[in-house]
Amino acid sequence: LMTREDAALRRIRGDTVKDGLPPISIGPDEGQILDFLVRACAARKAVEIGTLAGYSACWIARALQDGGRLHTFEYSPRHASVARRNIERAGLSKRVEIHVGAARRTLPSIDRQGLFDFCFIDADKASYPYYLRWAVDHIRSGGIVVADNAYLFGKLHLKPEQAGDDALGVPAMRECLALMADERLFSSCAMLPTGEGMAAAIRR
Repeated sequence: LMTREDAALRRIRGDTVKDGLPPISIGPDEGQILDFLVRACAARKAVEIGTLAGYSACWIARALQDGGRLHTFEYSPRHASVARRNIERAGLSKRVEIHVGAARRTLPSIDRQGLFDFCFIDADKASYPYYLRWAVDHIRSGGIVVADNAYLFGKLHLKPEQAGDDALGVPAMRECLALMADERLFSSCAMLPTGEGMAAAIRR
């Protein structure tokens, strides 16, 4: 009743592994949460950091107000190519612009476009504090920021040396969550208890 994943979205999920991409995208339940949050803040201008195959981008783009636009940032040219095809198939090319390259380098390209309404962070975990600080500077008051994988795959409370490949992610995710809980920056925050954890905050 709550999750409305249509054929276009199912196809993206089903083709992700066939296309040679890692199966690390959000699922339909998380997609519906994004839809809800984008609509809740009446977003017209949105940013996504971490495109992968374009699944979450489609959820966000569909929920934008009329005339809305999503800027999505993807490190891998291969992933960006697959995402571009999937977004086109979903009929959303006019709503989505894909920026290719390291987000730390490419994010400033949209700085002059004014304040944004919504930001979804789902990329390299070690850079989450950087991405969130960018969002603090570029999301309007009342806008929403969402960070996926906030539980850090169950490693959030481990010592970095115990977290294996996610060692750098442990202090980074803790710093990110502390920033989201900072009442000087955000008027409200919540941990949405999805399988991987989605942290959400409203810009003060």
